[in-house]
Amino acid sequence: MSHPTETADRQQGYSALVLNYGHWNETIACLDSLLAGDRCPERIVVCDNSSPDDSLQRLAEWARERLGEDRLSSWREMGTEDIAPVLTSADGCLEEFILLRTGGNLGYAGGNNVGLRLLLGLGAQFVWLLNNDTTVLPGTGSALLRHMRANPRCGLCGTLTRYMAAPEIVQCYGGGWYSKAWGRGGLHGEGAFLPLGRAPATPQAPLDYVNGASVFLRREFLLDVGLMEERYFLYCEEIDWAERAKGRWELGFAPDAEVLHLEGLSTGMSNHRRLRRSVKSTVRLVRSRLLFTLRHCPWFLPTVFLGQAWATASKILRVLAARR
Repeated sequence: MSHPTETADRQQGYSALVLNYGHWNETIACLDSLLAGDRCPERIVVCDNSSPDDSLQRLAEWARERLGEDRLSSWREMGTEDIAPVLTSADGCLEEFILLRTGGNLGYAGGNNVGLRLLLGLGAQFVWLLNNDTTVLPGTGSALLRHMRANPRCGLCGTLTRYMAAPEIVQCYGGGWYSKAWGRGGLHGEGAFLPLGRAPATPQAPLDYVNGASVFLRREFLLDVGLMEERYFLYCEEIDWAERAKGRWELGFAPDAEVLHLEGLSTGMSNHRRLRRSVKSTVRLVRSRLLFTLRHCPWFLPTVFLGQAWATASKILRVLAARR
C-alpha cells in the first residue's frame, strides 16, 4: 500500500473491502493476493460479522506480520460505534488497514455497508468489494481502474470470475440476468471453458446485475443510489442495487480483470463443486426474491410466488427422499 501522505495518488486509486465470517484463512489469502498485485489498494477494510471463531485475533496477527511492527499504528480494531470518532479524527484518514467488528451477523449487505459507510466518510473514490473466498489475479486492480476512468457513467463493474478449483472454467462474465416475471436468474458465461489470460471471444449480453463476489464501484454511485438494502440479509442485494440505479448508472464488465472464486464458503452452495443448496439457504433465497418483487415489481408477485413455492416444495421433497 502507498504512504498515507500521498493524497493526490490516493484519489486516483481504490480501497478494498472484504467481509469475513468465520473463515479467516480464506480472508488472509484474499488479502495477500490483493497486496501482491501491480496496483495495491490505498486502503483495506475488513468487516468481521461477529465470527464464532478467533478470526479477529488471526486477522490482527496477519496485519502485524504483513505490515511490520513499525506500522502498527496503521491498524486499528473498531466496532461500528467507533466509526464516527475515526471520521472526525485528524489522523483518521491515515489508516491503511482497518479491522471492523460489525457487532453482529448482519448478513452480506449489512456487514459490507458498515465498511462502505466508513470508506465514504474517508473520501474513497473507488471501492472494490470482494468476497473473502476470492483470489485476485495480477493486473486486475489496474484493469478495473482503467475501465472506470474510461467509462464515467459506469457505477458498478464486474470481473471475469473463474472457479478456483478449475480456473479455466468461468463462473461469470461480470454478472448475470434476472427475470422479474418468474423470480429466476443466472450468470452470464457460467460453465464456459476459457484458458487463463484469454478474454471472451464474443460480445457479452447486457448485465442485469454485477456478481456480488467482485464488485468495483465509484463514490458517486454510492452517493446517488445509496448503500445496499439490508433487509435481504443474503441474496438479491446486488440485483436490488442494479434496479435502483437503472436509468442513472451503467453496469460494466472488465474482461481483462480476473478473479478466482471458491464459491459456497458462506452459503454452502456451489454449482461447480456440486454442493446442493440447503433448505435454509433455499428459504432465504425465496424470501429475498419475494422481497425484491414486492419492492420493485409487485404486479409479478403471483407468478413469482407460485414459481418459488414450487421450487421450495421440490427442494424439501428431495431432502426428505434422500433421508429415507
